[in-house]
Amino acid sequence: MFDSHFHLIDPRLITEIDWQNNRPCGVEIGADFESLPAVFAMAQEHDGIYCTAGVHPAYADSYSANDLENFVVANLANPKFVAIGECGLDYHRDDLPARATQQSVFASQITLANKYAKPLVVHTRDAWDDTVTMLIAHKAELQHGVLIHCMSYTAENAQYLLRALADVPLYFAFGGHITYKNKSFFHDTLRVIPRDRILIETDAPYLAPVPKRGEINRPEYIQYTARQMALVLNLTVDEVETLTRDNALRFYQIKTAPLK
Repeated sequence: MFDSHFHLIDPRLITEIDWQNNRPCGVEIGADFESLPAVFAMAQEHDGIYCTAGVHPAYADSYSANDLENFVVANLANPKFVAIGECGLDYHRDDLPARATQQSVFASQITLANKYAKPLVVHTRDAWDDTVTMLIAHKAELQHGVLIHCMSYTAENAQYLLRALADVPLYFAFGGHITYKNKSFFHDTLRVIPRDRILIETDAPYLAPVPKRGEINRPEYIQYTARQMALVLNLTVDEVETLTRDNALRFYQIKTAPLK
């Protein structure tokens, strides 16, 4: 199964992956500038692993537009480099960077993605209104695609953004959070999104699905999310695997299918 978003270089995961018998396949996400060399090295060393370059809003205070652009330019020829992100807005905690700083850093990365013809991976937590406002304001710069990672808002929110960005390749990824009993409204969100715009993710080591909730999330736990997605969409797990894999390859502009 193609996992559209994980963090395998996290110390909690990197020594635990069974590359021989249970090899992950998907996209290693860049979230802070200092770790980008390790993110790209992970992709280079393993078939079926791709990578992104971005700065998560939690690291907005240390963001350097010049440093990130220089890194992007230096790696443009790398076929494993598939997107800018994750970037966006996160208002979940009071100790996160100021909202104005986050918004400036987000806007910078939107522009960077457009400049170098890369799709954009968006993180938005407790910040939907401002995220939508910024995406709409920058709509002309989003023609290479936008992915709302870990879509955690209502069906009405999804439908509004789909209408507002009707001429943008807009995708939504779902992870272990759709298995949580107290988050069943995410099922309605999943149902209203066009099937050719749905991706699956683990966000490992975060957001472990039921029945592994509370544990460190592992790439193989994607099976539990796939089962829930299949139930919600009235599909088989195999159909979910094919659907989300094809959508991910299209979004990330991956021309050569990764190894299964």
